[in-house]
Amino acid sequence: MARLLTDGEIAMLVQERKPLPSNWRRLLALRTKGAHQEFEIPVTGGEGHAFRLVARRNSRNPLDFSVILMFVDGDETARLRRNNGAHASDHANKWERDNGIAAWLIERGSFHRHFATERYQAEGFIIDGYAEPADDYHDFPGAVDDMLRQCGFTEPDGSTPRLGLGDAL
Repeated sequence: MARLLTDGEIAMLVQERKPLPSNWRRLLALRTKGAHQEFEIPVTGGEGHAFRLVARRNSRNPLDFSVILMFVDGDETARLRRNNGAHASDHANKWERDNGIAAWLIERGSFHRHFATERYQAEGFIIDGYAEPADDYHDFPGAVDDMLRQCGFTEPDGSTPRLGLGDAL
């Protein structure tokens, strides 16, 4: 993204009410694309901002996934939040490491959550390079459900969306 998003703007965008389309559960159906499966749901927030809920899951390893809240600003996008599964590599928070601050080390095979930050953009790192371990989801549907709850998504009637056993994941 060409412009720097402040921490205040990021928080506002994450919490902005995001009414899901009436057919959102059908849009969760994963489509195979190369070595992974994915879905994407466009959403217009209550303040008029454009977002996409994007998910990708490795076709061979269902615990290797990302569920992403994307902010769409014209032709540019920014990842505001990313719920990741058990990837095959470690993750260290680079800004904290480079500044001598104790950094979370996300061990290979651990579930973790990435957050967009102003400081990561200002230092030239990817916007959502900061991550913390996640212990409140342990699979792909749980990560989707967590994203829906934590990032302002609502049912068309305004209620909090919840995945059910019949949802296509």
